[in-house]
Amino acid sequence: MEYNVHEIDSRYDFVVQGVSYIGSPRQGTAMYVTQKVAHLLENIRGLTACLVFAEKGIEADPELQKENCIVFSENPQLAYVRFAGSLAGQKEALDRKRKYTLTEEGYYLGENVQIGENACIEPTALIGHDVVIGKNAFVGAGAVIKNAVIGDDFVCNAHAVIGSPGFTMCEDEEGNKLRIPSLGRVIIGNFVEVGVGDNISAGSGGDTVIEDYVKLDVLIHIGHDAHIQKNAELTAGAIVGGFDQIGERAYCGLNAAIRNRVSVGAGGFIGMGAVVTKSVEAGMTVVGNPARKFERTK
Repeated sequence: MEYNVHEIDSRYDFVVQGVSYIGSPRQGTAMYVTQKVAHLLENIRGLTACLVFAEKGIEADPELQKENCIVFSENPQLAYVRFAGSLAGQKEALDRKRKYTLTEEGYYLGENVQIGENACIEPTALIGHDVVIGKNAFVGAGAVIKNAVIGDDFVCNAHAVIGSPGFTMCEDEEGNKLRIPSLGRVIIGNFVEVGVGDNISAGSGGDTVIEDYVKLDVLIHIGHDAHIQKNAELTAGAIVGGFDQIGERAYCGLNAAIRNRVSVGAGGFIGMGAVVTKSVEAGMTVVGNPARKFERTK
């Protein structure tokens, strides 16, 4: 995937090769920024070859525009979606030309896949193009893994889906819903366990990250660009929204739901069925709908 920004602004001549999130931008990528988070534009300072769709009215330091192309728009999210859609179209066209191979073990394997030694992959699983999986992996029957880089000693139980498209939308000029392309990946550390029927969405602008020793029970949804830190434990039916941050050793109870762009601090405890609408401090226990701090009574 690549695009020369000269086609957008003739003053520039560099290639964009992907997308990223303005909160954590990467060099040589495209992103967008709205008035609401205009201060995040400063994050591209020191980077080059970035294409930024910015909302009109944002003041951009001329120094930032020397090495980066900033395009002002009434609706920067829509402008970004149309641009990202062109990159996604390139990727889709290339992937349609690539082949899957049915292995002797009965699972499907894409092109340019790396799988470490001592892996066990059951029949009917599918491993997509360019996926990397470390040693000692187990992948259960019917699991689908795409757009992912995975560490050692990984367990993926039956019918889990890793690297699915994120669910995030914008509207065009007529109010029609458009899906924002998911051009990121899922990055998974070592000793991670994924439960039966789990869904882990690929990043939209950045990556969805699951650190070492995270344990996921069955029927869990992890939204795009979420970050689950080391030793976190999520039990059956939990829902984690897009861009959520779940701290180290945090615990999420049965059927709890965490809205998008919320953080749970290290050691935070989310009670069974809780609906978390605000960030949770480190070590805090919250319960209920909406979730509130749990106060013990004597």
